[in-house]
Amino acid sequence: MDDHGRTMIVLDRGSSRFQFRAGALIWSNRRILIHRAVSDPFWALPGGRVEFHEAGADALAREIEEEIGCEARIGPLRFVIENFFELGGRKAHEIGFYFEAELSRPLAFDECEIIHRSRDGETDLEFRWVLPTLDNLDAFDLKPLPLRSLLTTIPGEMKHIVHRDGPVA
Repeated sequence: MDDHGRTMIVLDRGSSRFQFRAGALIWSNRRILIHRAVSDPFWALPGGRVEFHEAGADALAREIEEEIGCEARIGPLRFVIENFFELGGRKAHEIGFYFEAELSRPLAFDECEIIHRSRDGETDLEFRWVLPTLDNLDAFDLKPLPLRSLLTTIPGEMKHIVHRDGPVA
């Protein structure tokens, strides 16, 4: 449970964690919006954990409102990524739904600077636009890893990807 009394879909068992996340593909001037917790070395697409009894698209709209401060129209589901990875000594299994999304008002555009900052609970977040080339997405260490190639050429149909970051089993 977070500090708002809501229950996120997260299951911890020993040194393993399962979580359900929704992420947004938000575009401007052929750039994609990415964000990170200031304490993290990697970046991700904006979004967050889905709550119990909440649809993925509804969770994404809620997360955008909380973190960016504006409403969003959630579009089609583009990717489902089953991601297996380790973070902080913990094995993680994440199901990620990635939707197209359009903000109700434009964010500042500067591809060289942080364009938005917010606080999510105890976590400071920062947002920026990047040109989605493999080199750029590698430089920002965008996670999950399959997004790096998927964002360079968005397929017309929804894609399901299973990705394992090395030996997690």
